[in-house]
Amino acid sequence: MRLMPLRKNKLLLLFLLCAVLFLAWNCRSGQHQDNREDEAKPLSSVVIQYAKGFKIDHFAHYTRVILHNPWSNTNEPYAVYYLYRDSSTLLPTNGTKLKIPLSSLTVNTFSYLAFLDLLDEQGAITGVTDGFRIYHPGILQKLRTGEITDLGDPFHPNVEKTLALKPQAVISSAYAQRDNYSERLIDAGFPIIYSLEWMENSPLARAEWIKMIAAFFDKEATADSIFTEIEHRYLQLQEKIKNVSTQYTVMTGDNFQGTWYVPGGKSFNAILFRDAQLDYLFKNNRESGSIGLDIESVLTRFGKADYWFGCEADTYAELADKDAKYLLLESVKKRQVFNNHNRVTPSGGNDYFESAVANPDLLLSDLVKAAYPEILPHYSFTYIKPLEELSAREK
Repeated sequence: MRLMPLRKNKLLLLFLLCAVLFLAWNCRSGQHQDNREDEAKPLSSVVIQYAKGFKIDHFAHYTRVILHNPWSNTNEPYAVYYLYRDSSTLLPTNGTKLKIPLSSLTVNTFSYLAFLDLLDEQGAITGVTDGFRIYHPGILQKLRTGEITDLGDPFHPNVEKTLALKPQAVISSAYAQRDNYSERLIDAGFPIIYSLEWMENSPLARAEWIKMIAAFFDKEATADSIFTEIEHRYLQLQEKIKNVSTQYTVMTGDNFQGTWYVPGGKSFNAILFRDAQLDYLFKNNRESGSIGLDIESVLTRFGKADYWFGCEADTYAELADKDAKYLLLESVKKRQVFNNHNRVTPSGGNDYFESAVANPDLLLSDLVKAAYPEILPHYSFTYIKPLEELSAREK
């Protein structure tokens, strides 16, 4: 008869023990979850003032770089990178892991050559694409000596040559769909650092991507200092021209295979014209890309424009040979036509497509010098130049 109370006591003790263990487990589990949540919160983030396409967050033992997807309406990023210094660092399971600072990489986009140059990291480049189209004298010299390898066509780079160089990473342009070159490199274990600065719509936003690539070299402070100086020069010039008495009208682009492409009102060039106090006909257009027109539409809409920038000719004689209709343009009659051929090489290199992205203050200065020369009396054109009457051969 006394066994029943004893059995009940044992059951009660067992129940109490289980309850204590359950509560203890829940406490530990909750604490672990809280810790994970704390780890997911960055200690600090890099201040990005203009660029929309990337984010840099600092955690206790690593840095996270996020590239946003400009072709998606969701919050799914285009790419995520975790940058660490200590190989024993525990990192999140998603994303690409890279130990920094990088010491070697191949480059499949000209715009990053200038960023790497400004960061004094040109020496990390072991391979480039379209070597004969490069303007940078130092890189051209290294291509000649074999210190840098030409990987061929940027749309179909030589994968075998890239793999042979064993770069720590490959800088390559990003597209709405992943390209075969990037997929093959990823499958082989080579990280891709995607270039998306060209999707930004303002000059300062594109230049701010120096902060993104600087993170991979542990040079964020250097990049911030460089960009601050660029921004200061750009804004200072804007301030200088904000009260110009006359705002000249402007046209841009050229005829390409029967279509004349002009920038939309929310595009990079339209914003550059606005910042240069130039009146662009499509400034109120909502497009951020290009708009295709025929030559007749250009003559009708832009025929009275004071200036023409981005002409693909070197002389007015060449312009007349291309199409006699060009002679009807007011900018041609006034001899106020400019191309982007001021810094080129005989083999096709053009610095406008290399360093201009990193030097928006010089792009702005070029336009101001052309339209309002009295404001910059001692400045010489960097990327643009006025068309000549005849070529040296014709003279």
